[in-house]
Amino acid sequence: MPGASELAAPSAPTRALPPRGLELPVLPPEPLDGVYLVACTTTPPRTTLSASIDDENDAAEELASWLRANGAEQPFLVTSAHGRQLGRGITGVVGAAAPGARATQAWAQAQSGRARRADAVVAIGGGRCLDAAKLVAVGAGIPFVAVPTQLSHDGVCSPVAVLPRAMGGLAESLEAVAPQVAFFSRPTLIRSPLASLRAGIGDLLSNPLALHDWNLAFEAGLEQIDHTAWNLSAQSFRLIEPLLGERLGPEHVDPALIGLLVDALVTSGFAMMVLGTSRPVSGAEHKISHAIDELFGGRAHHGAQVAFASLVSVALHGFDVESFRAGLVNLGLPHHPRQLGLSHDDMVAVLQRAPSTRPGRFTVLERAALDGSATGALVRSLWADA
Repeated sequence: MPGASELAAPSAPTRALPPRGLELPVLPPEPLDGVYLVACTTTPPRTTLSASIDDENDAAEELASWLRANGAEQPFLVTSAHGRQLGRGITGVVGAAAPGARATQAWAQAQSGRARRADAVVAIGGGRCLDAAKLVAVGAGIPFVAVPTQLSHDGVCSPVAVLPRAMGGLAESLEAVAPQVAFFSRPTLIRSPLASLRAGIGDLLSNPLALHDWNLAFEAGLEQIDHTAWNLSAQSFRLIEPLLGERLGPEHVDPALIGLLVDALVTSGFAMMVLGTSRPVSGAEHKISHAIDELFGGRAHHGAQVAFASLVSVALHGFDVESFRAGLVNLGLPHHPRQLGLSHDDMVAVLQRAPSTRPGRFTVLERAALDGSATGALVRSLWADA
C-alpha cells in the first residue's frame, strides 16, 4: 500500500483510495512573498511510560518517584475511581478531590482555591477527570500533570477542556492548559476497557478529514495554514495507519500497542498546542459528534462517535465510503446509526444541527450547505436501512 504522504490532494468528486478509505491532503505551499522563518516556541509535554508492564502497584511506586523528580512535591490530586490505586503512593499531598459526575466548570472553579497551596495539579483518571483538572490548574495558576487511565481521545495533552458549566448542561470546549509532563502506566492502560482504546484510534482517524476541512477554509481565504501543526496532525495519523487493515481484539492489546497509541495521541494533542486551537484535528466529524451530544446525549466514547461521524465527512469529500466503513468494522467502532441508538430521522436532525455547534469553523458541511431533503438523501445513501 502506498504511504499516505505519497498521495495527491483531492482533485475529483470520487476516487479510489488506499485501503480503509482515507488519504492525507498535500500541505499547501506558502506564497513566496509570505515566506518567513518562525521558530516554534511551543514545547511538547515530556512523557514517560512506566517500566512495569503488568503490575499496577509497581507502576504506582514509579509514579510517586517520578512526580518528585519532576518537581511535584506538594501536589493537589484530582482522581477518578480508576485512578485511586495508581495514586496511592503519592506523598506530600496538600489536597484531593474526585469530580465523578460533578465534573463541571463550576466544580473546577470551586476546587481552584483549594489547590493554590500546591505546586501542581496531578490528574489521575479518564478524559472528564483530566479536563476538570486542567481548569483547576488554570484557576490556581499552577502546572498541570496528566496521568491518564484511558487512551480514548487526543485531549490528554491538549490545551482544551470539554466540560458543561453546571450539572445537566451542555459540554463546552474551553481554552485551558496543557500538561508540562505526563505519565502513562502501562499496566493500567493495558487493562483499560478495549472500547476506550478503540475510541482513541477512532479519534485519530479523523485527522486527515480535519486537514481536508482546514484546507477548504484556506482555499476559501478564511484561514491560514500552520505547517508545524499540520505536519503533527498528519504524523499522528500515520502512526496508527498500519492498524487499520487488521481486526482489533483483546489479544492485540500489549505494551507495543499502548506505546504506539500514546505516541499518536500525544502528537495529535501537540498539534493543538502549537496552533492553540483544535483546528488541525477537528473538522466536520467533530461537529457531528457534538450535535449527537447536544440532541441525544453522549451515545459512546467521544472518539468512537467521531469515527462514526467521519463516514459523513468521507462521503461529502467524495472518498471511498465502503473502504472506510470496512476499517471501522475491523476496529470494532460504530458504523451504523442503530449502534448509537439513532434512527434515520435522528441522523437528519444531527446533520442539520451540526454546523451550528461551532459556527466559526468552515468545513465540508458548510461547503455542502445541505437542506433537509439533501440531508435525508445523504443519510439514505450511507445507511439505506436506517
